[in-house]
Amino acid sequence: MSKNVLIALILIALATLVLIFSRDRVTVSLIFTEVRAVASLVYLFFICLGVTIGVLLK
Repeated sequence: MSKNVLIALILIALATLVLIFSRDRVTVSLIFTEVRAVASLVYLFFICLGVTIGVLLK
């Protein structure tokens, strides 16, 4: 197993733990509005956004 795959698996495990234990509601301030949502869904959205940007930049 390569070093990059191992690091990716560790990051996925950490992200999964954060998503499991984040049950509070948060308010996200966007440019024109505010959105209230469960924290784990907000984190999941930003994780997916970051992965997408990383893949596009690669």
